Amino acid sequence: MALVLQNEPDLIQALYRSLTHREGFHAFLEKLTNAIKGCAAQLLVINRHPLRMEHLWYHGLSEEFITWYLENNMIAQDVVTNQTVKQTPGLFQSALPLLPDFQPDEDYSKWENEQDMLDSAWLLVDNTRTHSFVLTIQRTVAQGPYQQAELDALNRLVPHIRQTVQLYRQLETRNQAASSLAAIIDVLPDATFVLDSMATILYTNKAARELINRERCLSIRDERFNFAEKDVQAAFFRTSAQVVRSSMGKEDYCSETLFLKRQDRTPLIFVIRPIESSDLLAGGALVSVYEPDNRQLPGAEHIAAYFDLTPAEAQVCEALVSGKDVQAISDQLGRSVSTVRSQIKQIFQKTGCSRQGELISRILAALLR
Repeated sequence: MALVLQNEPDLIQALYRSLTHREGFHAFLEKLTNAIKGCAAQLLVINRHPLRMEHLWYHGLSEEFITWYLENNMIAQDVVTNQTVKQTPGLFQSALPLLPDFQPDEDYSKWENEQDMLDSAWLLVDNTRTHSFVLTIQRTVAQGPYQQAELDALNRLVPHIRQTVQLYRQLETRNQAASSLAAIIDVLPDATFVLDSMATILYTNKAARELINRERCLSIRDERFNFAEKDVQAAFFRTSAQVVRSSMGKEDYCSETLFLKRQDRTPLIFVIRPIESSDLLAGGALVSVYEPDNRQLPGAEHIAAYFDLTPAEAQVCEALVSGKDVQAISDQLGRSVSTVRSQIKQIFQKTGCSRQGELISRILAALLR
């Protein structure tokens, strides 16, 4: 008798609920991982040229590991990813047959050793002209490799998975999702972008379109941000994914700030905030871009009064908002790096923030006029 996953009907229901669930595919991935006795699972949106991850839903991996994976661009040498971009959508396969020809560098041992991974069941769900949608479910050494009977059981879900992902893509790209916010976004003076739960740009206001047209360091490609700085590209992926997760209720409210350098000019300030909207189906993000050349940033005096900070602490905040790092602030204010770090910790305690990007976002939201 062919193996059938435990609670298969419940799995299928959870899959289709992903279309409207606040958490997207996260809940389904958790159920799927448990049903097949795995340790982690991801549904990835992969840009094929150049090879990079552009969005993911996941279960069972730590934020620390995902950050490491992205910062080191490990997807470029991931054995499964490199195989999927060469294929057409099919059925679940084990990653083990791919390993004999796999030649990773030394960094890749972090995945094998620290995560204790042995095998992955992987499925190329769908392809578009530019992107691949890939589902992977990992197992540790203790859990053992996937058997063919288990892959066959997973394959019973493939028609449902493929249909749901295709439906999700269609729903996420509806014009209604963007137009429902258009009236509000269009009157904002700063460049503003609405992202869906896959970090795809749904809507831009006039200021945003003008910004894209005149800036060489920033463009939109395949409805996604494309930054000239690779570090900013990776950082934007990490932060947008985290912010979107918070918009789904998966994590605490999370806002972030990134700075994009420009030659001979002040950097652009990107503030990324979660946005909850029934039109966006499963969460999204609002990206506001501020140009310090055109907007007066909050000064130390106003920051001190609003957040009840000391003048010295407020000076640190003023410098952070302008895009300076700790060393630059130390040089500017004539304080040691350790003193500046200590003052930032005190500021975090007083404001309830835990990250510099979150702090900058709060200051701009409260005081930028």
